[in-house]
Amino acid sequence: MPRPGPRPCPVCGATDHRPITARAKDHLVSCGACGMVFTGAEPTPEELAAYYGDYPVHEHLSPVTIRRYDDLVDGFAAYRRTGRMLDVGCGAGIFLERARLKGWEVHGTEFGQRALASCRSRGIAIIEGPLDPANYPAASFDVVCSFEVMEHLTDPGAEMRRMKTLLRPGGALYITTPNYRSMGRLLAGSSWNVVNYPEHLNYFTPGTLTRLAERCGLHLRSVRTTGVSVQRVLTRASLDPARRKSAANVQEDLRERLERNAFNRSVKRLADRTLDLLKVGDTIKAVYERPPQ
Repeated sequence: MPRPGPRPCPVCGATDHRPITARAKDHLVSCGACGMVFTGAEPTPEELAAYYGDYPVHEHLSPVTIRRYDDLVDGFAAYRRTGRMLDVGCGAGIFLERARLKGWEVHGTEFGQRALASCRSRGIAIIEGPLDPANYPAASFDVVCSFEVMEHLTDPGAEMRRMKTLLRPGGALYITTPNYRSMGRLLAGSSWNVVNYPEHLNYFTPGTLTRLAERCGLHLRSVRTTGVSVQRVLTRASLDPARRKSAANVQEDLRERLERNAFNRSVKRLADRTLDLLKVGDTIKAVYERPPQ
């Protein structure tokens, strides 16, 4: 059972919960003070251990994802001073491996023996467990990344403040997380399988994520929303691994097709610009900066 008592809003700290009846089994509420959507109940350590005990590790990514990683690393060149980058919750370490190929000194944190073994096999400097600023010199990183992590945390604000302390003044925090106001959720309705307790505890929009970052003393540089996940549309409420794998294959085939020629790429760019303009893309991609001293 979840821990008793209402969980404070992860953005503003209020306990004015407005239950979302259609997602009651996932304990979903909206904050009456700021509109943030989150789980009003906090999972116990036993619940989390049971759920994450065999959490998947993606050791092989598609060529399209690798290209997007390379584009992202190229974009971080403007922040390069110390040459140090940290990925919090770095999974198998593939993004850090791509950054190291471009000359970055890379560091990561992660849980689970499979992920740790994968990172070590790639030569990534990895620390097991939650982010602890004491493990690194303060203000020593040009860039701190967090890919699809903030939605899992019981206290994302505390994590964001820890990441800020490790950024040098003027450094960048890059965050991706699912977008609660996405086209994908609107299409799937109550079958939107991003909502999944106790895996996901926070459901940000571009606005609520930026409010949290500002409360943590960070400044917005950019926030975009991109993509509609074909995989999520095809699987809808299903958590069946075989169905998810089949849908993932369909999605990767489509992504490859969209990369094959200039016309397809231009169509994709137009679609992404439209999704971003309306802020209804499936994924929030935000850059926040630590203010210069």
